[in-house]
Amino acid sequence: MTPGDTSARRAAILTLGCRLNQTESALIADDLARHGYALVPWSAPAEVRVINSCGVTAEAVAKTRKALHAARRRWPEAVLALVGCAAEIDPATWAAEDGADLVVGNVVKNRLGEALPADGRRPDQPRLLTGHTPPRDSAPEAFEEAGAGLFHERTRAALKIQEGCDFHCSYCIVPTLRGAARSRRWDDCLREAAALLERGHREIVLTGVNIATYRDRGRDLADLARAVLDLDPAFRLRLGSTEPGPALPRVIELLAAEPRLCRFLHLPMQYGDDAILKAMNRRYTLAEFEDLAWSAVRAAPGLGLGSDIIVGFPGETERHFVACSEAVRRLPLTHLHVFTYSARQGTPAATFPHQVPGTAAAERAAAMARLGRAKAAAFAQAQIGQRLGVLTESRAADGRWQGWSENYIRVRIQDGDRLDANRIVGVRIDALDPDGKALQGHLDNATT
Repeated sequence: MTPGDTSARRAAILTLGCRLNQTESALIADDLARHGYALVPWSAPAEVRVINSCGVTAEAVAKTRKALHAARRRWPEAVLALVGCAAEIDPATWAAEDGADLVVGNVVKNRLGEALPADGRRPDQPRLLTGHTPPRDSAPEAFEEAGAGLFHERTRAALKIQEGCDFHCSYCIVPTLRGAARSRRWDDCLREAAALLERGHREIVLTGVNIATYRDRGRDLADLARAVLDLDPAFRLRLGSTEPGPALPRVIELLAAEPRLCRFLHLPMQYGDDAILKAMNRRYTLAEFEDLAWSAVRAAPGLGLGSDIIVGFPGETERHFVACSEAVRRLPLTHLHVFTYSARQGTPAATFPHQVPGTAAAERAAAMARLGRAKAAAFAQAQIGQRLGVLTESRAADGRWQGWSENYIRVRIQDGDRLDANRIVGVRIDALDPDGKALQGHLDNATT
């Protein structure tokens, strides 16, 4: 291939970290495609390689550095671009010591195509394109994104509607890496949603750093969800993680009224004790979280309710952990993500006294994970006899079609031989699948 011949150039993207990063990688892929690049898998030959990085924890930064070094060793002639959250941290070092040709921050990473060398060759000197994340006390304007995310799967796509966070939890570096909370322009959200539907996606997931804070000209998350649903009758909408707050009651009302809004909420609780929640600088009490959780499941029966728990936070004692475990047991949670606290330089919690020993934190994480698995199993068992909407996505090892239900359980279809991918079908649940990793059921006579 001749450098400078963009029609012959290939690009590969490696995504590390969160689901928002995956969404932004799809936007980067679309941008590169519009600049004439052919997108190929990471393992394939490519003239341009993009690492969309994570900087949330020290471990994530270490993984980013490892991936960057490995890419430079394996493909010494490739143009190597480091983009995203880790690129916001000491960008000059990434270029000088770690082999990146371009270091591109969050604000400008979705315009990577215009920053790549026109001749296709590695630049003589690394380039730093970090932009400026809006500061905490600013009032940033609504933003726009170019194009529409390019996703490998035809079934599900994610739509970025929000960026940044103003909550400043004491353990979290995200406000530093992504800046103040800001919302995407209403019309631009609908434009990309329509483009994703035109490409054939049957499920769209609304995503961002803190989508519950979405606001554009007086319209909030519930308003946007309603407007996206009105674009087309033949798809379903799912919400990404939603922080507890004043926007949630209207979202819950929409969940109860609109069957195409997936019956699943992910509400990050982070801990089940008021003293630890206060130390974390969370914006609610345990009682307020419980009221919100129960209001959601009462309004939308069969709702899947996910949450996050951080164990081993500074100052956590066995008494705190027991109280947290009791709260998790009595709450109607169905999916639990358990994290062991990891001190992040630059956050207040990293300087807190009474850091929890690693052994104790690991034991508590294991116990909380067991509790989460038990609650997930009980929720799955409760679905037997119910009719669930399932998006057909792939075939299991034995050939059966499988996919995720609207309340976020994997379902395998016993009699779906004549189905194809990317259909939303009604499935009557018969039993747990023998491998214990899914439910199994048969097609209901009402399909879509």
